[in-house]
Amino acid sequence: MRIPNKENDDFSKEVNGYFIDIENIYLKSIKPFLTTREVNVMLQDGSVTKSSTFDPESVIGFYRSFLKDLKNWEIRDIQQNTGDSNRIFCQISNNLDNYIIKGYFGIQFNVLPYYKLDKQVIQIQKELFDLSVKNSTLSESVANIGNSTIKQELKNLALDDLEFEDLFERLLQNQELIVKLEDKIKNVEKLYPELDGAENKRSSLIYELENLIIKLYQVSPILIDYNRLMQGEEGIIVYFDIETKIDRKGKRSNKSVNFAQMKSHTKERIFELFKEINSVLNKQHP
Repeated sequence: MRIPNKENDDFSKEVNGYFIDIENIYLKSIKPFLTTREVNVMLQDGSVTKSSTFDPESVIGFYRSFLKDLKNWEIRDIQQNTGDSNRIFCQISNNLDNYIIKGYFGIQFNVLPYYKLDKQVIQIQKELFDLSVKNSTLSESVANIGNSTIKQELKNLALDDLEFEDLFERLLQNQELIVKLEDKIKNVEKLYPELDGAENKRSSLIYELENLIIKLYQVSPILIDYNRLMQGEEGIIVYFDIETKIDRKGKRSNKSVNFAQMKSHTKERIFELFKEINSVLNKQHP
């Protein structure tokens, strides 16, 4: 059962009320750790612009401080994901009778790559462009000589008048001929050792350019729900799940939680756990 939920019983109303309090204090507590600073960065065309970024380590520090003060929850390691989704989050849990309550606190943000303000960026880009032009010219020369060499070899073998389909079939039936033609091509390529050198140089320049990239981190300091999290929206999220425990056969006794069957002391314990979170978050202001 996801908290907050849409049930209309007294327990659901009360637990949703506790959740709203947690959500609001969580937003208020984490916002200062999402403070941005302006930085000068370089675009791909060499122009300079200003952008803003927050410090992910500051957010991680916030979660560490928050988690260490929770005394009645099991704590998982803080996690940071980058790639398809960029998240920093932590998860907590507690076993209560036949139930498990799990909490998720996190942010989802964008990572934007820029170049550092460094004249090397322009210099390397120019070298890459010049290298590309030179490499293209060499490759064209190799291709032309290679084509001429293959045509001559096919002519020597009286295969130059064959239609493409017939030539292809002949090649499939004659592995030695394929190897021979491949050797001819390799011999042509050996006449242009600059090609290998150019590729190595290109890889080296790209590596240098990548080392001049900086990443900026941006997030909207607003609350989002689970669905918006899955859709990749930026924001701050907290939610809880109350589940039945898994039995020895690896199955849950019930797919959904029936709050009417939950014992009163279990409900009270859930309220106490939410109160603890609220209290700890209130202490997290920098």
